[in-house]
Amino acid sequence: MEYETSITDATVRTAEPDDADDIMSLWNGYADTLVDFDERFEIEDGGREKWHNYFTTSLVNSSRGDILLAERDGTAIGALEARVIGGHPVFNFGKHGMVYGHYVHPEFRGEGVGRALLEAAEEWFRDREMPFWRIDVLHGVAEEELYQEYGMKPMEVTYEKEL
Repeated sequence: MEYETSITDATVRTAEPDDADDIMSLWNGYADTLVDFDERFEIEDGGREKWHNYFTTSLVNSSRGDILLAERDGTAIGALEARVIGGHPVFNFGKHGMVYGHYVHPEFRGEGVGRALLEAAEEWFRDREMPFWRIDVLHGVAEEELYQEYGMKPMEVTYEKEL
């Protein structure tokens, strides 16, 4: 499925099995960015293969998740995972949307690709009648501003202390 977005020189669509290599290339860039932030994000042995398998067996044609792929002239330039996650056993917190791995190749940042992916994710969640959606963002990264400009607000902050 292709999504309407504000970006005019690129498209955003649902990824297909044949997109696995492009998805992995973008995911590797995302993983490298995480490692730059914190070395604990280093991919374990076999981790890249596990993610590839997760994409091809759990996300393709799934009602609970999809990879949305941004392309320009047939080149993959950004992606994110849109997923429906379950409710909470105690709180009135039903199913809702969650975005993971929002990544735009560095060469294409600042051109509206990240926003186009968010717009497509929002449409994906609306199509599934989700009451709201969230994204986890690493604290202190430049992308925080994009999410706030997009109309999102911080809901939770995670603090951590190493032992």
